[in-house]
Amino acid sequence: MLQAIRDRVTGIVAIFVLGLLAVPFLFFGLDSYMRGVPQDAVAVVGDAEISSSEFQTSFAQYRQRLRQQLGDRYSELDTNQPAVRREHLEGMIDQLLLRQYAEDLGLRVSDQALAQVIRDIPAFQIEGQFNQDVYMQALRGAGETPRSFEQTLREDIQTSLIPQALSGSAVVTETEVDRLISLQRQTRQVSLVQVPAAEFEDQVEVSEEDVEAYYQDNIDRFTTEERVRLAYVELQPEALIEEAELSEEELRQRYESARQRYLTPEARRASHILITSEGAGDAESAEALATELRERIAEGESFQELAAEYSDDPVSAEQGGDLGWIEPEDMVAPFEEALYDLAAAGDVSDPVETQFGWHIIRLDEIRPPQGMSFEEARPEILEEHLQRQREDLYIELSERMVDLVYADDSSLDPLAEELGLEIKETDWFTRAGAENGIASNEEVVQAAFSDLVLLDEAVSDPIEIDRNHMVAVKVLEHEPAEPRPLEEVSDRIRQRLVTERSREMAEERAEALLERVGSDGSTLESLAESEGLDLVSIDSLGRRDFQQGPAFLREVFRLPAPGEEPTLHVLPRQGGYALVRLEGVRAGNPAEASETERDMMRRQLRSTRTQEALEGLIARLREETEISVVEDRL
Repeated sequence: MLQAIRDRVTGIVAIFVLGLLAVPFLFFGLDSYMRGVPQDAVAVVGDAEISSSEFQTSFAQYRQRLRQQLGDRYSELDTNQPAVRREHLEGMIDQLLLRQYAEDLGLRVSDQALAQVIRDIPAFQIEGQFNQDVYMQALRGAGETPRSFEQTLREDIQTSLIPQALSGSAVVTETEVDRLISLQRQTRQVSLVQVPAAEFEDQVEVSEEDVEAYYQDNIDRFTTEERVRLAYVELQPEALIEEAELSEEELRQRYESARQRYLTPEARRASHILITSEGAGDAESAEALATELRERIAEGESFQELAAEYSDDPVSAEQGGDLGWIEPEDMVAPFEEALYDLAAAGDVSDPVETQFGWHIIRLDEIRPPQGMSFEEARPEILEEHLQRQREDLYIELSERMVDLVYADDSSLDPLAEELGLEIKETDWFTRAGAENGIASNEEVVQAAFSDLVLLDEAVSDPIEIDRNHMVAVKVLEHEPAEPRPLEEVSDRIRQRLVTERSREMAEERAEALLERVGSDGSTLESLAESEGLDLVSIDSLGRRDFQQGPAFLREVFRLPAPGEEPTLHVLPRQGGYALVRLEGVRAGNPAEASETERDMMRRQLRSTRTQEALEGLIARLREETEISVVEDRL
């Protein structure tokens, strides 16, 4: 690929390009130029960076979660605003700052702790037990390798250590718990006269000029989202060769030459007792305890009971130390060597040291290797040969695809014709991508909306969206973001204006009623009777009486407690407004709270303290760290 670029940048073109590159060096010097924000970075945080692809992938995952949570209420336009993208980036910066801070403090996640977290993840278990095959299958399905997944998980756990440490240092007193309970259980006595907004809707007049003015003032609310439709060619090994052709003789030759491969390895069922330095106090104590336990087993004590009492492996300890079936390379080398040195079921090893601690291993059962017959191995041999043929052809064609695109990026036709591929088409999708198909891949979406593909109408560079899966795309149709026609949204605008204005009229009516109480001495009761309005009395309004409306509850509990005389207020309530008389405030009684409720309040207070401390820490880290953001790459 690079050679193709070199071949094209020659002669006068090369001199011109080099001349352009020289300009920044002349004005700013080489060092200044090289220390700028990296080309692919959307943000630089200290010595680390957040790449554009990393941000786009994280943001796409965030929007996908919102799409699942909100359902029909999800808006592609609202969730892709620049402010939303920037807010998401700020969250990523905060996480990176915390991870850097954890590293500076020397906080580390041990291999043992990481392994335990992975074993505890339900998605990797069968009937409550970790299963290696399920683990590997789940990672392959997510396009992850064990190394990349474990590194990401290690970083997430490492980042979470800071909030955990802050939570552990948060102090909550019982007096504070009592005060919070008294506030949470507080009730208020109110009476009110409801003024429904619906009564004023018939009085609202909305002209065409009003609709057009609202449309012009809020044009961003009525703008379609930019979208494209692509043509593409797709290179996949499975579509290149459908069947493998091997004679019976060739099949038997392959079977005989690799006979050992078609034997299932010997498996051993084992149990162990793990003694760690952390659990015993130090390394010497761990070794001494392991030696003592081995002697007690030799004297006839129960292996299972000792495992349940002493083992620092909580998962296997609950099963009397049982680890299940183990095959070669499942365990670390010292453990595996000791296990396979045992001769018969029931044999127990001497203490064996690994990076996890000291193990006492018992061999419970041996499953000997079992061979596959030629007939059993035949489909596997054919599949391996087919896969090898496909991959060889894929490598050849993918290299050819790169050359063809660089030779002519104006059309997909040469690619389709020379490589024998079909030109396919996607459905419409926005910058958020699609839920499935190639447009669900972030690199494809970025390419589709790049200047090269969108503005120059060129074929994209070949994109490898998965192992042995490459595509090249070209824009088939493009619809830029543009305002929806006024006639399309006028009904929505008119209804919105009617709703807003009728609520304003309801508020004015409630304010007028409030003035009458002050001017002519009317009471709430007399107003309700004279105006034909409903009077509602609530003797004990609690914070969870949501049938009154969340906005109404929020405003009522913001009001200061009345003195000797009730106070009057105009508050929003259930699609209108209400004239509210606050008659009294009663504090909750902490003595009536159960221990469960008190414990919940302690957790709530501790969480609040932790969040405040975390926000303060992040603010300080931001002040002490140089942070650069490239807005144009968001």
